[in-house]
Amino acid sequence: MKKKDIIFIIIFVVVVCCSFIYLYQATYAKYRRSTEGDIEASIAGWNVKVNNEMIKNKVALTNSIIPTFDADPYTKTGVLAPGTTGYFDIEIDPSEVDVDFIYEISKEESTTTSLADFVLTDYEIDGVKTAIPATNIITGELTKNSTAKTIRVYATWVDDQTETMNNAQDTQYAQNNESAYIHILLHFYQKK
Repeated sequence: MKKKDIIFIIIFVVVVCCSFIYLYQATYAKYRRSTEGDIEASIAGWNVKVNNEMIKNKVALTNSIIPTFDADPYTKTGVLAPGTTGYFDIEIDPSEVDVDFIYEISKEESTTTSLADFVLTDYEIDGVKTAIPATNIITGELTKNSTAKTIRVYATWVDDQTETMNNAQDTQYAQNNESAYIHILLHFYQKK
C-alpha cells in the first residue's frame, strides 16, 4: 500500500468515527437535554395606611388618635367627664393594597388607666350607626386599591345604672389622673 492510500484510510476512519460520535451524541441528546430558568412574580403590595400613616413594619401608630368631645350644657368642649360621649375616627386607606382584606378594630384594656366606665358604644360607617357587638370587635372588608374608608367610633364615660364605677370611684379617678385612655387594636387579614 502506498503512503497516500494509508493517509486516505486514516482520514476516512477518523471522519467515519467523528460521524458516528456525532450521530450517537445527537440521538442521546434527545433524551438528555436540559435547561433551567427563573420564575419571577411580583408580590402583592400590603401598604395599609391608618389615619394617613403607613403601618408597614410598625407595631404602633406614631400619632395618637385624638377623640372629639363636644360641649354640652354641663361640660366644655374637648374634655371627658361622667356622662359625656365623644368620638374618634379611624381612616383605613387600601389604595396601595393589592389584595382584598378584612379589618378588625377592638379595644384592649389599657395598662395606663383603670377607668372601667370609659367604653366604646357605637360605630358609624357611611352614615350608618351601629352598636358595638357583644364581641367588642368592629369588623369589615375592604377591596384592593379602593378609596379610604372612615370608621367613626363613639366612646362614653358611662354614668348610669350600667356603670361599673360609682360616683366616689369616678371622683377618685379624676383626682388622680389627668387623662383616660382606650387602647385600640387594629388587625388586617387577607381575604381568601
